[in-house]
Amino acid sequence: MSKATIGDVAKAAGVSKKTVSRVLNNEPGVRKTTQDAVNAAIKSLDYVPNLNARRLRTNQSYLIGVLYIDYPSNFYGSLILNGAIKACDKLGYDLLIRPFESGYDAQMISAALKHMVERSNVDGFIVVPPLCEDESVIQALEETETPIVKIASLNQDSHISIHSDEKAGAQLAIEHLVNLGHSKIGFLNYLVGHAAGKWRYEGYKEALEMHGIEENANHVCQFRYGETTLEQACRKMLSQADRPTAIFTANDASAAVVYRIASQLKLRIPYDLSVVGFDDDPAAMNLWPPLTTVSQPVAELGYNAATILIEQCIRHKAKAALPLSLPELVIRNSTGPLPE
Repeated sequence: MSKATIGDVAKAAGVSKKTVSRVLNNEPGVRKTTQDAVNAAIKSLDYVPNLNARRLRTNQSYLIGVLYIDYPSNFYGSLILNGAIKACDKLGYDLLIRPFESGYDAQMISAALKHMVERSNVDGFIVVPPLCEDESVIQALEETETPIVKIASLNQDSHISIHSDEKAGAQLAIEHLVNLGHSKIGFLNYLVGHAAGKWRYEGYKEALEMHGIEENANHVCQFRYGETTLEQACRKMLSQADRPTAIFTANDASAAVVYRIASQLKLRIPYDLSVVGFDDDPAAMNLWPPLTTVSQPVAELGYNAATILIEQCIRHKAKAALPLSLPELVIRNSTGPLPE
């Protein structure tokens, strides 16, 4: 049985081959009824477009790349990829992933990106934190003259950046603790230098202010990853005579450290100490009691980033308002009323 051609699709849908091509390329100006007729014909005939011909005709590879740091149990990166893949499937693109090790250097990044563009003619890149904060990475991408969409970037430049409302997510966490009667709320953050760390601290601070609670410098510990250990910071915070009765951590990995140190200091969660994390990392489900945390729609960020990159940066369609995804508070068993 011979394969269906674009002419067969056009005949079945009652349109021209040019119209079929416009539908395949997601071009604007095609009526919804026409799109539906063409898509129905494609499905009934099991038509598969000749991708090589499309590449030659449009001078596009129909590939976008995702750049991220690879480390064990990187659920954030995995969810970004899942969302981006769904957008690519919908828009007729494929995804090329490029993980880097945490010990990368600028020269290696520049060479790798240059080779990716030369070999695969990638149409654009999604850059995931912390790579999107690295000026050497962004400069290397700019030298390839390839469109970029960044996710959760602190750096404000000419490139599109999307993120969820992480400040609002932090406020949800503090609101929950205040409603339980807590006013001595600590904040543990080793994401200084990252947008996430900045936004989550701003949310923490603003939520305290809204409830008339003065920030206690002894209850806040912030540093860049590697400057000090989480264990030292947490132990110092919980060993104070006037220790916090609740701690909000900038991520779930930090919350796991709080659990360990609290256990060593004979503090029971949530009876002596309430803990709220951020990210809803699947690994947090292994903590006992189960961790109350803030969940952000990471897969949605990947989907939106890929959609914006393809539709706006590559196909040059009209710019739409950038979506601001809203986190949710997931209440489990690590938070409880203020101890009497």
